[in-house]
Amino acid sequence: MEFNLIPRKTPLGMEHERLGAKMGEFAGWYMPLWYPSGQTAEHHAARNACGLFDICHMGEIDIRGPGSLNFLSSLLTNDVSSMQDDQAMYHFMLNELGGVIDDCILYRFDAEHWMLVVNAGNIETDYKWMQQHASGSVVLENLSGHIAKLDLQGPNAPRLIAHLTSSDQLAGLRFFRFLPEVDINGMSVMISRTGYTGEIGFELYAESMYARDLWQLLLKEGEAFGIQPCGLGARDTLRVEAGLPLHGHEIHPDRAAVGHPWEFAIAWDTEFIGRSALEEKKENGTFYSVLPFEMHGRRKAMPGFTVLENGVNAGQVLSGAIAPTLENKPIGFLELNRDAEPGTILEFRQPGRSNALEGKIVTLPFVSLTSRNKMQQFL
Repeated sequence: MEFNLIPRKTPLGMEHERLGAKMGEFAGWYMPLWYPSGQTAEHHAARNACGLFDICHMGEIDIRGPGSLNFLSSLLTNDVSSMQDDQAMYHFMLNELGGVIDDCILYRFDAEHWMLVVNAGNIETDYKWMQQHASGSVVLENLSGHIAKLDLQGPNAPRLIAHLTSSDQLAGLRFFRFLPEVDINGMSVMISRTGYTGEIGFELYAESMYARDLWQLLLKEGEAFGIQPCGLGARDTLRVEAGLPLHGHEIHPDRAAVGHPWEFAIAWDTEFIGRSALEEKKENGTFYSVLPFEMHGRRKAMPGFTVLENGVNAGQVLSGAIAPTLENKPIGFLELNRDAEPGTILEFRQPGRSNALEGKIVTLPFVSLTSRNKMQQFL
């Protein structure tokens, strides 16, 4: 017997339909892909003004207890012990073979209270993995159904939030730091200076019952700041331009978490599940490199295209995008059987086709970014 799984809607599903969004399935959720203004306009809004994303499908897992620091240190690849209160940190969670179960952001409220934000398609997998490795002094709770997450990204985002709160609250908020509880029009909101676009901006967390009110308030008050609602299409082109990975593409449970631009998330002087496997891969050189590329010409190389070097099969394309910020230049990430310097020329061939396209390895990020700039210049 076969069962048809119906994609779930976020608390904002009706809002997207009211705004005329093109909807589609993503990771088991019914999500906006783009709105009537179009994906390119949404992309430029996030780069040049302000873009608002519904990310309520993401997962949030609460971790508490006196053993939580040691537990998280053993489970995640970055240096959990160095984190301070009200700080966020990017991590990988690995299996024993060094593959990426998920990439996630950890929030520290205090030494015994944390929140891990995980990808929508991995919520149950991540939660079960954490339960398997948690000791009696660690208490886990899956809050995913109770928390709404909205991403407000772009150079006008700080002024909009300051308009709704105050400039003083935001002025000292550094990259990957957060304000645990801020009042926005009577709603308690956690404001995190993080995001998935490379631009300065925020990820906003509130109880799910506030999702609609917060969404509508931001769109209404954001009109003066050039705000536009943005779908998953723009979210993907923005993250590729920013040089950020997507789980299931650049990082994967079956691909060791080495040989890519995001090894900064691995603290090699700490102990974590999968570390020995990664060290063995590095020592033996038995891994593929993940590298950024751009195409010569206007044709895009899509995931699954074969990558050839000197006419020999050397890898495959993992992600491909048309970059609106770069006058629609085709860019992406590929997997190669060796490391390669920027400028290395490669060919790309669609399966079943004989003709090949040409491109080259480049450096990251693809575009100039504002995420790490001082907050004060945007207020």
